Amino acid sequence: YQPEKTYHISTIRGTETVITYSGQDIAMRKLKSMRIKNPTISKVKTKTDTELVTGKRSADNSFPVSLTYKKTMSLDGKNEIPEGSVVQGEIIGDQLPIFSSVNSATLSFEQKNQLLQTVQNTFGQFKFPEQQLKVGDQFSTDLPMEMEMERSTIDIIVTTTYKLLSIKSEMAQFELSQSYQMTPKIMNNSFTGKGSGKGQLSYDIGNSLITDYSIKTELDMNKKLDYYEFDLKTVNEFSQTTQIGKQ
Repeated sequence: YQPEKTYHISTIRGTETVITYSGQDIAMRKLKSMRIKNPTISKVKTKTDTELVTGKRSADNSFPVSLTYKKTMSLDGKNEIPEGSVVQGEIIGDQLPIFSSVNSATLSFEQKNQLLQTVQNTFGQFKFPEQQLKVGDQFSTDLPMEMEMERSTIDIIVTTTYKLLSIKSEMAQFELSQSYQMTPKIMNNSFTGKGSGKGQLSYDIGNSLITDYSIKTELDMNKKLDYYEFDLKTVNEFSQTTQIGKQ
């Protein structure tokens, strides 16, 4: 990103999750009495329009950046993130944005932290190597994450591999593949998990900007508890387009 610019970003996220329970009769009856469906299927789809604005470059080669939520809607018509919410941070040199705070009149402290982490993970994953790439070259990045599950924490490392397919008219086209390494902090053999993903990315070389990005990931997890276990399968689809605003 460059100083004193405005970027219009449109993002679509879709998630389908299927949880299947199995185990002893007493546990199955308990789940049924709690009106928990087996399998439990949920679908979420959101569309978000944001505006990223960068300020003037200072003497230390840094400049401020703000991400403002203009519109965000889900399948059920709810406004997922209040319009006008702002995530603020800075950019140093040619590095990726580092976001540090959220301004919102209605989000709770926990919701602000969750939003901040989501935004940072989204922008922080695109770390390109400094050396020039040629067609056919590939590189990988690791993104550490954590996930809470049944009073335990799962450490996740998402490895994304980028392969440069072509360069035409100052636009570079990449093929993406992802793998998920999942390790529970409590090593009692009660959890297993794996994941993979494939996608594509378009990079505007002249403006140092990712203009189009899409990826589809599939996660499979199993968690064993005292009287039952569950299998969780999730399919995530993510697409994002970015345009530079007219000055």
